[in-house]
Amino acid sequence: MCRLFAQISTQPRDALDLLVDSEFSLLKQSDFKKSNKQEDGWGIAHFGNQDQVLVSKSPGPAFKEKEPFKDAAQKANSRVIIGHIRAASNPRKLPRSKLINMDNTQPFSDGRWIFAHNGTLEIPLEVAERLGPLQREIRSHNDSEVYFWHFIKHERRHGDVRRALAAAIEEIWEIWEKGARARHPEKRTPYTSLNTLVSDGRSVHGLCHSARRGLSERGVCNPDQSWQIMSWRQEGNCRVVIASENLDRGPWNRLADQELLSAELGRNGLIVERQRLGVSIPKNEVAQP
Repeated sequence: MCRLFAQISTQPRDALDLLVDSEFSLLKQSDFKKSNKQEDGWGIAHFGNQDQVLVSKSPGPAFKEKEPFKDAAQKANSRVIIGHIRAASNPRKLPRSKLINMDNTQPFSDGRWIFAHNGTLEIPLEVAERLGPLQREIRSHNDSEVYFWHFIKHERRHGDVRRALAAAIEEIWEIWEKGARARHPEKRTPYTSLNTLVSDGRSVHGLCHSARRGLSERGVCNPDQSWQIMSWRQEGNCRVVIASENLDRGPWNRLADQELLSAELGRNGLIVERQRLGVSIPKNEVAQP
């Protein structure tokens, strides 16, 4: 169970208030709950002055690297910032040494998109086999990186984030029903959740979607919030924040399953849209949280 953060603002700014300082900041979430630490890496990504992707990350626990984390948060002065703290999933049952390194650490990027994921893709090898030439881009053993390139494949095909995410989910279920399910009788679904943050520097998109519970039932800092239900809020017309859970005690909205929140830089401020993916999930043993 990882934790996610995204911010888009009309003017470049940092996100120290919610990444570091707030009561339930991303940094504080890393060890707020001692039985559910996010200790397998952290990353903060943003877009530079020339729209280049800049990523600061480490495979170490954020709570043991507070100063580097704070420094990265302070230097990320941008219209778009995406943060991630990691609790590593391991659907392939690999040695831990193969899971914890820089290549495995999020956010991921192809140079255009910044991408972060919370959840477990249970069938990464089968999905990777469908990537075509993009399979050569995989650098890690992280199932989330397979999901990232799976999204990139569909975004390049459709040219639209909502359609790409919907097509990505549909293909995962197709792979599951056409063989992966039979090969993995111990697995109940092809993924736990596909909670996703993605940005091209002009827009930020947050998808809330799960098939079943993951490593925990509740948020790290918010016991009244189910682990898979994402939070968001809009501050006037100048900032939108999307996160895995509430980052302070202020007002927050929550996303429904298969809901996509998109915030885009417009001429007169941020343009915010909420959409349903509307993907038909096969009726089998899926246990909705």
